[in-house]
Amino acid sequence: MDIKELYNQREALESIVDTAGDRLKAYELLANGLVSDTVRDTAGYKRDYKAYKQAFSTLQAFNKGLTKTQQKQLRALKRQLKWGLK
Repeated sequence: MDIKELYNQREALESIVDTAGDRLKAYELLANGLVSDTVRDTAGYKRDYKAYKQAFSTLQAFNKGLTKTQQKQLRALKRQLKWGLK
């Protein structure tokens, strides 16, 4: 598989994780920074938490499946795209 395809897949997975995480962050927090038990018991929170866990575990499995060479190539490509290097 081409490194750019891997990069695009990883970016898509990270985007899904970020979106699911943002949905979880929208819930009201207590003063100590935790979500209250009454909120945790709602169907919406459970659905969003399950979606986040699923997305994160998918991203984790994707990253674990990469070889060391692919990881280095992805880091280099990300650096190139971030800084506009050739």
